[in-house]
Amino acid sequence: MTDTHTEEGHTEHTGHGGHHVFDAATLKKTFAILVGLTILTVVLALWERGFANVFGLEFTYPALPVGPLSIPIALGIAGTKVYWVASRFMGLKYEGGTNTLVFLGSTAFLLVFFAFTYLDFAFRGTFEELSAVPTDVLEEEVLQAQEIETEIADEFETVPLVNETPDAELFGVPETDAAGSQALDAAVTTPSETTP
Repeated sequence: MTDTHTEEGHTEHTGHGGHHVFDAATLKKTFAILVGLTILTVVLALWERGFANVFGLEFTYPALPVGPLSIPIALGIAGTKVYWVASRFMGLKYEGGTNTLVFLGSTAFLLVFFAFTYLDFAFRGTFEELSAVPTDVLEEEVLQAQEIETEIADEFETVPLVNETPDAELFGVPETDAAGSQALDAAVTTPSETTP
């Protein structure tokens, strides 16, 4: 069995399948990086809020205006921590081939899964429409239109187009003789109502 020394101070045993033993310096360095990134995550989260409540003491300070970059920054820090754990503790840095391929493939799948979940959640209810306007904007426009409709409803009172009784001034007074009434009734009856 042969021992080789790498640049990070870790002894690699190449005689029995590539088992890696890390020295204390590498483990301390990895631990310090992971703790530092965790502290950075907490500091950025508190800084973005603009206030903190620590053991009952409230602190107020100017907020960090990261806006929509908040989640990508947090995921970037978390991804860096995943890299350090996977490469050092899981040994993917020193293994080739299959394990690294599986790890990268599952990470890519996870990113695609998160992307499609975000698309579904962010634009839910807008895919049936021709535009991708968020539903809360559409609902607000409908409420505004209903308010305007109730305000102007009195101005637009409906008037029937046909009166039940004809206007006497316009059409004159109808004649009510018996012959005219019978002729009108005969014209209105259908052939099936007449008897032979």
